[in-house]
Amino acid sequence: MKRTLRTAIALVMAMLMVFQTPAQVLADETGPDYISEVRIGMGKDAESYLTGEGFTILKDENGKPVDLNKDAGGGWGSEGDVKVLMGYKTTKDRSEAITDLAVMNMEGGYDVQEYEALIQQRMDSQIIPLVQKLQATIDEYRANLQSSDPANRQRAEYIRTALNKFTDDDCGGAGLGDLLLNPTKFEMGDAAYDKLTEDEKKQHCDITTLFLQADGQVMLLIYDLLTRAADTSEDSWMDRFSGMSYDDLIDSYGMSPTDAKKQAAKDFEDDARILLQSWGALREQLIGANDAAEKIEKMEVTAYEPKLEGLNENSDPEAVVEAVTDLLEAQEQQTEMIELAASVTVADYLESIEYGDGTMYDFFTQSSTDVEKNIKQLYPLVASLSEGQRAGMEFISLRELVMLSNRDMEYSDESLEDIAPASVYEGVDRGIYEKGGVALTWDAKRTEAMEAEKNNGNKGIMEILSTKTIVLWCLTGAVALDFVISAAVTGTRGFRLLMQNSKAATLSTAKNTVQGDMAAGGILDDVFDQSVAKAEMDKLVDDLLKKGSNSNTTNTVNALAASTKAAAWMSAGFAVAMVILAGISTYLTWRDLKAYYDVDYAVIPHYMVDETAITYYNANNEKMVKENHAAYYKAVSCNRSVKADTYEAMDDCADLNGDVGQQWLALYACKNNKVMQPILADSLKAVVKSTEIPAGYTTGIHMFGQETAFNLNNVNYDWNQSAPKIFVYFKIDTEAPAAATSGSAFSGGWIALAAVAGIAVGAVGAALTMTSIKKKKEDAAAV
Repeated sequence: MKRTLRTAIALVMAMLMVFQTPAQVLADETGPDYISEVRIGMGKDAESYLTGEGFTILKDENGKPVDLNKDAGGGWGSEGDVKVLMGYKTTKDRSEAITDLAVMNMEGGYDVQEYEALIQQRMDSQIIPLVQKLQATIDEYRANLQSSDPANRQRAEYIRTALNKFTDDDCGGAGLGDLLLNPTKFEMGDAAYDKLTEDEKKQHCDITTLFLQADGQVMLLIYDLLTRAADTSEDSWMDRFSGMSYDDLIDSYGMSPTDAKKQAAKDFEDDARILLQSWGALREQLIGANDAAEKIEKMEVTAYEPKLEGLNENSDPEAVVEAVTDLLEAQEQQTEMIELAASVTVADYLESIEYGDGTMYDFFTQSSTDVEKNIKQLYPLVASLSEGQRAGMEFISLRELVMLSNRDMEYSDESLEDIAPASVYEGVDRGIYEKGGVALTWDAKRTEAMEAEKNNGNKGIMEILSTKTIVLWCLTGAVALDFVISAAVTGTRGFRLLMQNSKAATLSTAKNTVQGDMAAGGILDDVFDQSVAKAEMDKLVDDLLKKGSNSNTTNTVNALAASTKAAAWMSAGFAVAMVILAGISTYLTWRDLKAYYDVDYAVIPHYMVDETAITYYNANNEKMVKENHAAYYKAVSCNRSVKADTYEAMDDCADLNGDVGQQWLALYACKNNKVMQPILADSLKAVVKSTEIPAGYTTGIHMFGQETAFNLNNVNYDWNQSAPKIFVYFKIDTEAPAAATSGSAFSGGWIALAAVAGIAVGAVGAALTMTSIKKKKEDAAAV
């Protein structure tokens, strides 16, 4: 970005005779350290990865690295705990400093489609209409390059050389001056453009993409340059305007006066009001022209010299300060000189042109109030402009238009020879236009996500296991119960067999054995269930024993043996079944838990665009609020391997949950130096297991839409509900005023014309300025 801005500044200096201080390109080596980059290390190699990449690891008060994902893992079936460390680098260059750090969870308040719809809306409502409007300007630029009129051709060639200082990366680095000679993609249409080869496409600028994404300040200069190349007539718009009154304009319509006036208002009212916006500034400069001339006579301007050349990071700080101070003073004097000279030049020029009963000077020194009351007097001026000039008039001031009407201006390419070309996209992070890679977050969406989050939480085991797994566990339990019963039966009958083989066995023992066997086998229960009295059953057994013989006893023992063997086989069968079912149930349980812990992660957007009110501090340390500001946050990267299962969804975007949480928790960094102050590197402070805010701190790494520090080990996204709370706090440098940075026309907004360091001075040139001053001196001497 710095190189592009320096190119723009050089062009302004060469063409518009304006200077802009380059002091901001030098970092204040005596200032505090800011955070320039943040990186996350995950897993067992986290520490060596960060230190190997030159990052300082965030540590606790005991000097130990802080695991932002400590004890957050799940149980059986999960991947367990994964260490997550944060590293950072520092800088003293405020323009490179991070101004905020925020997190977003996977199911949080963001929407990718909304952002893409916003981009498309901006393209449809602003960019395409602008391209359509400026097409007339481009057409006149092309025509003037082929013009037989020397003045128009010389002007267009100069503009072509200037435009070639800005290159288009998408067209192989070709300069815009040459690219715009060929039909643009917009002119050709998508169908015709898509038929071209890749090499052929590089000859045709995608002008809508360029207008949307290129550096905002540079685009303003490009619009200005194209407007200067417009008007193919051999006379100037001032020549045409000086011969036209409002009545002449009305007569030219060939309608009734009433209809003609209505049509004129329809045709010229809007553009007339654009001119009115810079009317007051021109009037003030014209009225002060005499004072300006007197001041110029007394000024001694120090010649501009590149006094910063040869200075680097090893230079003596005092030498740097002295060189910058001298340069600023010289540039300030020259800028003032040029402004004063421009006022004198324009005043003299307008005084020399008659209009109505007076001069153009009289016309342009009317008060803005009077002009607004009689706005129709500006209709002839607007009508005198070429179609291309009208298309670009909102990008140049009224004073520039006046200066451009002087056809005596000579243009020389020599003033542009030492200016190095630079890409129009330099300094612009074009990733913010990546389809599917950018999300929009805003308060309503965040509220919706927070309401949904209230119902989140870890599930109970019965909610995790599938129906099949639960049924199999029930079946396993039933088989286990049968195994216990059959084992009991087998044990009882075996014992009785041993008693039968003993010489000490008696009929009484046999009775007990039979009774025990019947009881163990559930026979007694059946008898009881059939309402047979216990006394009758005892009598039945006694009779059997008394009447029995040795053969009967043997039969009884044999029956007992057979029964015991059958029970043993049944017990073994139940045991095998129980083991099999338990194994299957265990596997299904592991599979269900694995599936529960194996989250299907959504894609992490590479950027978050936060639409919210931003609090910042101005140069006077006053708290300010910028409403509805779109701040761009870029995802912090990590050491995730391309071979990781999560890489397709997460790419290299860091997940503070280590890719093993219920959701990802992505960290985003913002470098919005326009309205936000940088984070002080030495203020980073980690607090573990405590919710008490450290003294002197008010914020830290926070959730989008919140100001207070956020628990980075949040149980809503962790498996372990007892994971320790972890906060990372920081302070901002409230004494640092907002830096002057640029961005694309979309991200930075339509920057005010005044932002280009006095671009309204115009292409008058030193020759005209000094000629005017010299003439005044000669006139004074002749008196």
